[in-house]
Amino acid sequence: MIYSDRLRDVMGERQISQAELARRVGVSQQTIAKLFQGASSGSRYLHRIARELGTTPAYLEGEVDDPNEDAPAPPAADSESREMMEHFGHLAPADRRALLQIARSMAGGGTPSDTVHAPSRGYRGEDSEPGLDNGEER
Repeated sequence: MIYSDRLRDVMGERQISQAELARRVGVSQQTIAKLFQGASSGSRYLHRIARELGTTPAYLEGEVDDPNEDAPAPPAADSESREMMEHFGHLAPADRRALLQIARSMAGGGTPSDTVHAPSRGYRGEDSEPGLDNGEER
């Protein structure tokens, strides 16, 4: 039961739920629950689980006692940020600019050119024609 105990301990330390770990690893929550019950100590997902928890398969299996020994660096971003970046990478360039503009606006940031005197920008970052509302026809 070393595997399930250590899995439970590391998840508790990292404050990661079974559902969140399942989402990060790409398995069902039931798969993670089975690991907690000790049903599948030699899980084929062991390496992905260890990586997401910032530890090693050797620690989870009880081969070493230091959870940080040879452990990979923790992911640089949380799961939501990584998911956002994954989706962002699949967008068309115009949609990327639009999403970036929305994010800057929501965060209260922006570039110095984002002033009342700068040319207005359309939803997808195109310059709007002066005198026309963004939805108007010529």
